[in-house]
Amino acid sequence: MTLPYPAILVVLAVTLVAAAWGVLDMAMGWQQRRRLRGRTSLDEVERRADSLLGRLDTWLRRTDFGRLVGRRLTAAGMRTRVSTFLLLMAMGFVVALYLIGTYLAPVFGVAAGVGTVFLFFAYLRRQETRRREEFIGQLPELARVLSNASSAGLVLRTAIEMAADELDDPAGAELGRTADALRLGQPMDQALRDLGDRLPSRELAVLVSTLIVSSRSGGSLVTALRSIAGTLEDRKEIRREVKTIMGEAVVTNWAIGAMGVGILFLVNLVSPGVLRTMSEHLPGQIILGVGAALFTVSLIIIRRITRVDV
Repeated sequence: MTLPYPAILVVLAVTLVAAAWGVLDMAMGWQQRRRLRGRTSLDEVERRADSLLGRLDTWLRRTDFGRLVGRRLTAAGMRTRVSTFLLLMAMGFVVALYLIGTYLAPVFGVAAGVGTVFLFFAYLRRQETRRREEFIGQLPELARVLSNASSAGLVLRTAIEMAADELDDPAGAELGRTADALRLGQPMDQALRDLGDRLPSRELAVLVSTLIVSSRSGGSLVTALRSIAGTLEDRKEIRREVKTIMGEAVVTNWAIGAMGVGILFLVNLVSPGVLRTMSEHLPGQIILGVGAALFTVSLIIIRRITRVDV
């Protein structure tokens, strides 16, 4: 079934807006390259802060929700403004609300809009998880670098700076932020705790606790770090095995979710307008509600089963 004429106009309008946005961004990039020769980095930061998106981003970061989204974007390693992320999410909500509401029924448009918001935050959570897992995979190497630096007689602050230079991202970037905080005068304890808050995990919590205790009371840091490196390497192998074993269940979870969405379009394709009719009467609303609840519960159960803490 082809989309109605208004829906086609909305799709074309969104495409034109995206294309114009891309052309404008490319033109701004060329203009920025020309200005870099006569501007300092501070001038460029001030110019961006004075723009409309910059002012909106500053206002959003003053709110609790904006600060939360900003921390999550930083933890995910996404170089995206809070304002840009929220504007794209709002645009996706409106487009899904109109298109799905026109093609199926208004109630499904609302559900699609809410689902679009959920997908944005699910993608953000996935990026956070992926970056945290990459960082955990680098922890054995990080512990060994810190151990070697400590055995060479370097202080912990210098060892962290050296690890930031030697390790790849995300460990290099996160340790670089910790090293910058230490250079600005932040206490060692607070800088390490901030590192643990940005990438929360059991493995990093153990390493951070060891470094904090060592910086306070001394002790054999080299022996502790070498022992931690061996333990983290074993946990890394176990996590890889568990992830491989649970891969089939994770695919099943995504397949069930896709089936739930596909069935709606299939029913409306076989019998056009039946979903709109069902959503306008109480028995149909009950049936649709029960079906949505069953699919949601199945997704939650499968997700609980596939979540294994190592």
